[in-house]
Amino acid sequence: MRDGLTRLYKYDYKCTNKTNNMRHHFWTVLFGIVFIFSVIRERQFILIYYTVWTFMLELAYFLCKSLRWTSMADALWPFMMAPAIVVCIGFWIIVAPMQFTYQPPENIVMVFVTHGLNMVAVIVEKKKVFLKDIWKPVLYTIVYNIFLAIYVGGGGRSISGKLPYWYAQYDQPIGWIFAALAVTAAGVTHFTIASPEPKKISKQYIV
Repeated sequence: MRDGLTRLYKYDYKCTNKTNNMRHHFWTVLFGIVFIFSVIRERQFILIYYTVWTFMLELAYFLCKSLRWTSMADALWPFMMAPAIVVCIGFWIIVAPMQFTYQPPENIVMVFVTHGLNMVAVIVEKKKVFLKDIWKPVLYTIVYNIFLAIYVGGGGRSISGKLPYWYAQYDQPIGWIFAALAVTAAGVTHFTIASPEPKKISKQYIV
């Protein structure tokens, strides 16, 4: 009976592991194709977007999982989980309503992959983040907003000659307000989804 349960457990584990590997390969290929297409389309200008920074983290994570570089994937995970959710929700609530009013998306598939499937990909991982790592998405978002302020302040624009985001006006309070909101959103999202740190069970030996 025990041998039968053991074989069943091993079979179930192999099936689950195979499914996970296939999923990681799928996201790697899909995200890789979309990223390459974005580079061809917008060249170096794609690097000015928070979406693309986070998308590259996700691509790196799933590539590491596909190559079974587990430790590197685990290191990337807490940096990208909350930002991936913030990118999706923030885009459809703040950016899209204003942007789509003046300029409908040229490629709606790319929009949904980078602002929808990106969040689905991290959620279906069912991988935990812990409260002790809250500084990681916060620091990541701070670094991006500092970069964006320097880039825009130096006259940098998108490939179309416009601001990367309509609110990226750092000579006015609105730019810094949205920067603070982005950092806060990353921290609050991580705090909301974080799991309690597993308790370490100390072993006592009787001599």
